[in-house]
Amino acid sequence: MTRAPRRIAFLDRDGTLVWDRPGFYLRRPGQLRLYSGTIRALRLLRGAGYALVVVTNQSGIGRGFLDIPMLRRIHRELHRILKRNGIRLAGIYYCPHAPGVTCRCRKPSPYLARRALRELRLPARGAVIFGDKRADIDLGRQLGVTTVHLRTGHGRDQREKHGKALRPTHRARNLLEGVRWLLRSAHTDYGRP
Repeated sequence: MTRAPRRIAFLDRDGTLVWDRPGFYLRRPGQLRLYSGTIRALRLLRGAGYALVVVTNQSGIGRGFLDIPMLRRIHRELHRILKRNGIRLAGIYYCPHAPGVTCRCRKPSPYLARRALRELRLPARGAVIFGDKRADIDLGRQLGVTTVHLRTGHGRDQREKHGKALRPTHRARNLLEGVRWLLRSAHTDYGRP
């Protein structure tokens, strides 16, 4: 039985939920491909009482690879795929700006995550963030929450590039492995980071 959400799981989109690689930009719904363990991982999180919130940098908009209406189509398709599998996202929050543009929403800024916490009326305490990039881990550190760095997507490259500077709470091969670690660990106790 799924519990009412009492804490939040922040999820990067590309390289965490959906397939990604360096130099690739998801430009249309037909390119959307979930990693094999994504559905199982999200079901486990939801069953453990987590609201599922995607927080994503979408610099492809700022770079001119796609526009906001196309991004919305991609997100509708993501919602449709997840709904078909019994999963509901509590929200998708995105930054449309290219790197180098001054904005308050680009990760690792906590702006979008704090907005989600406020809108969903959930505490940061007990939250977790899963991602494949340093920006995800730095965001989690700013929020003071558990961070899980994944080797999917850009994860391997990021680990080579940043090494010990990443400093996540945990490293995992993929989202499913990261979720299983979380649910086995002491970090599942409500009220603990």
